[in-house]
Amino acid sequence: MVSQVQSELHLEDFVASTEARGGFIRFPNAESQPRIILNLGKISGLSQFTCTHRYEPFWMTAKAGKTLSSMPPETQFFLGRLADGDYLMIVPLVDGLVRCSIQGSSEGELEIVAETGDSAVPVADFTGLYVARGTRPYEMIEVGAASVSDHVGTGRLRAKKSLPAFSDWFGWCTWDAFYQDVTASKVQTGLQSFRDGGVEPKFLILDDGWLTVKEDEDKSKRLTSFQADDVKFPGGLAPMVSMAKGEFGVKTVIAWHAITGYWGGVDPHFSDYHSQVRPRVLSPGLKYHQEEIPWWGASIGLVPWHESYRFFQDFHRTLRKQGIDGVKVDVQAQLEIVSDGSGGRVPLMQKYHEALEGAVAVNLNGNLINCMSCANEMLYGAPISNLTRTSTDFWPDLPESHGKHLYVNAQVGAWFGEFIHPDWDMFQSGHPAGEFHAAGRAVSGSPVYVSDKPDAHNFPLLKKLVLANGAILRATRPGRPTLDCLLQDPTSEDVLLKIFSTNTLGGVVGAFNARYSKEGPKSVISGVVKPEDVDGLLGQTFAVYAHKTEELRVLAGNEGWDLTLGELDFEIFTVMPIADGFSPLGLADKFNGGGAVRFAYREQKTWGVELVFGGSFIAYCDRLPLATTVDGELVRFDYDEKRKLLIVPVPERPNPTVYIQLPA
Repeated sequence: MVSQVQSELHLEDFVASTEARGGFIRFPNAESQPRIILNLGKISGLSQFTCTHRYEPFWMTAKAGKTLSSMPPETQFFLGRLADGDYLMIVPLVDGLVRCSIQGSSEGELEIVAETGDSAVPVADFTGLYVARGTRPYEMIEVGAASVSDHVGTGRLRAKKSLPAFSDWFGWCTWDAFYQDVTASKVQTGLQSFRDGGVEPKFLILDDGWLTVKEDEDKSKRLTSFQADDVKFPGGLAPMVSMAKGEFGVKTVIAWHAITGYWGGVDPHFSDYHSQVRPRVLSPGLKYHQEEIPWWGASIGLVPWHESYRFFQDFHRTLRKQGIDGVKVDVQAQLEIVSDGSGGRVPLMQKYHEALEGAVAVNLNGNLINCMSCANEMLYGAPISNLTRTSTDFWPDLPESHGKHLYVNAQVGAWFGEFIHPDWDMFQSGHPAGEFHAAGRAVSGSPVYVSDKPDAHNFPLLKKLVLANGAILRATRPGRPTLDCLLQDPTSEDVLLKIFSTNTLGGVVGAFNARYSKEGPKSVISGVVKPEDVDGLLGQTFAVYAHKTEELRVLAGNEGWDLTLGELDFEIFTVMPIADGFSPLGLADKFNGGGAVRFAYREQKTWGVELVFGGSFIAYCDRLPLATTVDGELVRFDYDEKRKLLIVPVPERPNPTVYIQLPA
């Protein structure tokens, strides 16, 4: 049903301010139904917008538009620009038993959808929206996220949670390598293949295919044991884990399972968890995008929420005893499609996630990757875990998906990355688009892991991401779109997708041609990169280094670097402030080379630069140095007078310090 609230959404109380303040909108006297739609009227002066919305239970995508009539159901974040230049942010909330989303009507009006997910639980009075108006979107997002987190009260902001330690190491996932045909011997073959090429993963994700399951009469596969399939993994997981850690130096082994045990849940005859077989029922908002989910059968064996605590503790204790260090927990948002009769989708997700995170904390040192979990009740309700996939999979056989993969992850991370750290998924280094994806991961702030098949690697490419000790140079914040492309869709418009992030010092900008032409001529797109693309980066002048062309320029904050990129081409720019004619740029042979700079300081006319790891260190230097040393030992250097580029070979070891003595 649709109820009319007012003819126009008035924004006078949300005036632009340097503090980017916003406010909450409460909806009293709601209709006594489990799902209601309220019409909020038009937004006057709206010129363009971006939104992130679900198109199935599990994932979000991004959409840019100019009129609200094009905003789809299941929108979970909205950012628009008004005729006067102000930005308007609208965030549907989770409040008590009620979960909200927004959508545009065919008449171009804003509608809020409030639902509980249980036919016996009606919508009551609720606070449904956070609205802010201001001039600086990322300031609005930061301030707004803190307010929303305090209001919702079930999770914590990303910055207040720890990221799993494995996130800073290179990893390998078995999914695209073997899919469900994974075995212990294939894992060994894969690890040997990496060793032979000189780039070895330090964490391993054993994806779907290892568990013991059976297929029910309705084609739903259900979990029947916590033990591995003994044909694929003789002796259980322990021998495989011992091999990975003992023979190949893997630090962390992560095992896959679904939040409901398996895709079809838990077999009712497995132990005494009282699993109940329930039909999959999609909400009207999801049915707008997809009538059904045909992949995993018609029902789910759901462990009741009051048994979920014991279920996860037993499961993860069993994994710990086999040497497993963490879990990737998939298909989380399917809880909502079996929530009827459980008190509603919001409390079911909350109770399940508290049970899941508690078991992971007790047994697996907090090592958790959330997956297929892009419903806002999960994203706002993760109290401990701090890593979640933010887009659908890397699809090796869908060339049109590659640009969209980067675009969606960056857009979703712009808002939801304030609540939980985005994981941009695996990719394949030997794939034709492998370099494009690798560049995206370099600026993403995400963990970096691949799903290479044995002997199908691009090791020179991997070495642009991975240090000799297996660590990666991960940016310090989630990669987000630069302001000039934030409200546009670079997969369909002739604009470059520009993604920025920060390092301990300075920033990094990846510029991508995200278009794909199935037929006709390939796209060529021009654009401009500026130091100020790194939102909030301080400084007057900056050294900007282009990785692929190896070009170095000195630019003011608002000064542009013009570039033109062909289809699925890219360039990565390291952006560092200049002080006293000097700027450390990091490692020349890494995509995010600036991430190698841990600390820089000046003592009189000598600069000291502490690196995460050694390699070919480069810096902007406006004059020829007198000498360079590494940890007290004199080393030779090269100096390119034309480019003002200093090159110092630094031994490949952890935490070296380079000293550059400059003339007076």
